[in-house]
Amino acid sequence: MNEQRTVIEALSLINDLSLSNQKAILSEINSLLIECTQDLYDNGIKFQDAGLFEKLLFQILFHNETLLTLTNGKLINVRDKHLKINDLTAVYSIARLQIETFINLSYLFFVDSEYSKGLRAYVYKIQGLRKQIELTKKHPKDFEPIQKMRNELAEELRKVRKLDEFKKVPFSKRKRFTHPTYARLIKLDEIYPLIKIGNLSRTHLLYSNHIHSEYISIRQLKSAVNDNSQYESSFSTVTLLCSRITSLVITNMVEQYELKKSSYSKAPLKLKKVIESINKLSSELK
Repeated sequence: MNEQRTVIEALSLINDLSLSNQKAILSEINSLLIECTQDLYDNGIKFQDAGLFEKLLFQILFHNETLLTLTNGKLINVRDKHLKINDLTAVYSIARLQIETFINLSYLFFVDSEYSKGLRAYVYKIQGLRKQIELTKKHPKDFEPIQKMRNELAEELRKVRKLDEFKKVPFSKRKRFTHPTYARLIKLDEIYPLIKIGNLSRTHLLYSNHIHSEYISIRQLKSAVNDNSQYESSFSTVTLLCSRITSLVITNMVEQYELKKSSYSKAPLKLKKVIESINKLSSELK
């Protein structure tokens, strides 16, 4: 009976779309993710590309904290008057970064695919290193930072070529892994259904418009300036989105790396029910 009451309280909490409430939820969920991240180290859990996994988790954590700060607004002085500004474009930009970090984290570590997680990680790093080296091609090859990248690239290429999975691929098709055009081996449209978070593709496209300052973003910004109440609604929606992403990250971590007996087990029951309810909500969104 107590657990059922807690579930009802959790649902009631999620349905309160006020910005202050959604920020409080995200803050609690983000704090739990910090604890679960530390558990990986404290419990001595080791796995391939754990360093990459940790860096992506840090991005999730940092984006959440930045969002919580940005949604406070900022007071500026204009001719001796205080004016509160709300940077909607910056908030949407953080949302897009969070979506893309979550996509990469899920693609590399959480979802199943025809390609092994090891191969996915190698190709992801190879593509990034080749792109960065290309951008610095005007520098001499023996420039220390460039040499470091080249050595790292050589190491990743050596690893990928040792994979039986790679050796089974015909020579004519191996360039896709050693000289990848894209960081991911499967398309976004194939990844979205695997991560079970509902309408992420449309949301991703919307926030991308703000990144590129397309006209739709200018129109939306003008409407928000004319109607200040739109800020709270928009900020609340983005905050809930980040709670959805963070909840799913925690759930995947706990299940995949056997963390149920660590910090997650000590979290308040209501917080765990909030996470479970948010995950259920995400899976049902179309």
